[in-house]
Amino acid sequence: MPRISLRGLFFTLLSISGLIYLVHFYGMVQRSQVDRLVNKVSQIKLPWNITYPLGDSFRNSEMSLQNHQRQQAVRDAMAHAWKGYTEYAFGKDELQPISLSSNNRWGDWAITLVDSLDTLKLMEMDAEYTEAKEHLRGIDFSKTPQGFRTPVFEMTIRALGGLLGAYELDDDPMILEKARQVGDTLSYAYSESTNGLPSTWLDVNQKKGDFSPSVCIAEAGTVQLEFKKLSQYTGDPKYAKLAERASDALENGMRRHQGLYPSFIYTTTNKYDNTSALSVGAMADSFYEYQLKQYVLHGGRQNKYKEQYVAATEAVKQKLMAKSKSGLLFLGRWGFNETIFYNEMEHLACFYPGLLALGAQVLDRPQDLVVAEELARTCYLSYKVTPTGLGPEIFSFPESAQLVEDTTGIHYAPNKYGIVPKDPRYILRPETVEALFVLYRVTENPRYQEWGWDIFNAIEKYTKTDVAYAAYINVYDTTPANNWSDSMESFFLAETLKYLYLLFSPTDLLPLDEYVLNTEAHPLKIMKPSEEDAK
Repeated sequence: MPRISLRGLFFTLLSISGLIYLVHFYGMVQRSQVDRLVNKVSQIKLPWNITYPLGDSFRNSEMSLQNHQRQQAVRDAMAHAWKGYTEYAFGKDELQPISLSSNNRWGDWAITLVDSLDTLKLMEMDAEYTEAKEHLRGIDFSKTPQGFRTPVFEMTIRALGGLLGAYELDDDPMILEKARQVGDTLSYAYSESTNGLPSTWLDVNQKKGDFSPSVCIAEAGTVQLEFKKLSQYTGDPKYAKLAERASDALENGMRRHQGLYPSFIYTTTNKYDNTSALSVGAMADSFYEYQLKQYVLHGGRQNKYKEQYVAATEAVKQKLMAKSKSGLLFLGRWGFNETIFYNEMEHLACFYPGLLALGAQVLDRPQDLVVAEELARTCYLSYKVTPTGLGPEIFSFPESAQLVEDTTGIHYAPNKYGIVPKDPRYILRPETVEALFVLYRVTENPRYQEWGWDIFNAIEKYTKTDVAYAAYINVYDTTPANNWSDSMESFFLAETLKYLYLLFSPTDLLPLDEYVLNTEAHPLKIMKPSEEDAK
């Protein structure tokens, strides 16, 4: 009887899987065939068991030498970015890495410092963390410069989320007290609300919200994780009640589609603005993210969030997913009262494959994992096809081979994947590496580590300056000095570098059966039943 070695069997299976992969991804499927794709993938059997609570597939303490070296490279990048911030902007909101100056565009709350706390702690940058925490003691989160309008959404995910994430890892009562102060300040955004929806802006000094006629669903639907955890840790239920009331207003608002929500809702009538976009990108993204993550935060004990997420997922598949002419699955958007479908995808929407992968694991929905892997490949290719290896802010899939004009007036011809930039900036965003991190944790497929390493190397090559890192103006131009923008957003340290670090770390570092990450990548421990009762 012929003998087959384990090695030979491995490479045979690898070849077969590779062929299946090529056939699957390069098939020319039109938008009308997406429904058939979604229905068929539910029959595919995956090589692991999916249960809730999340199982051992999220935990592994081993790390290869290669991953150790890559992890260290990301840590070095964090050290470089932090050094620039401390030298030229310490205690200010943001570093401006080209002019070697700073700004306070978030209200002089040292947002880069606050947003970076748990990243410093995770990476065991002890001296830097201690210095940052010492500065934190002196920040007064009940005040801003006179006349400043505080963005409620950003301060919830960056300031409150950052403090709660640091508290999860440190357990210092001072940090929790600062989080309470931020929560009390942000609560003023709800003080004059008639239906539970918060104001977009807040006058901190006047202690009142600055209400607009409408609020986007991401702003109203991305406070729930943070406010509920604050209630749990302080023992004060008022924060969780505000979050629940906002959730109820969004869920009960009048709209056309089951599961899918227009991007804006009127703050007085509680009706959705049906002329606003249907999208999982800007103004909507984290609203859908928090449907699933609230279910996870509650340990799978609040079925209403599961039902909302499942309904939204099915609606997104039916209304927003499409196949390009080259066979790439992407997430477009409807605009102008659903009269125009835009064959373009925002970098912001590249979080969605990670959300689908988490949902596949938590809710036993293997069909969603197949879709997640296709979408993640599209997001990765949006980086891979550019000369810099950096991904554009918005990329499109034109129907013809004609030149396409971007937002700056430059014209591009579609490449072999049919991808062209609509907005060619890369502002150090995290969404693609976020998706790769979650997909790696769910599948343990090293492909996602390799893709993440490609992206990290592009970041190092093109956005790294002598001082820190800078946003990039045009990812199709390979001359960094001509393309550096005077900006390093706090989310680069809070999210992009954290996700890359975790991607190459043992999977028992922030295991996803213990923690849920807020939309700014701040870790929050999943609640136990007794902890739910405390809020």
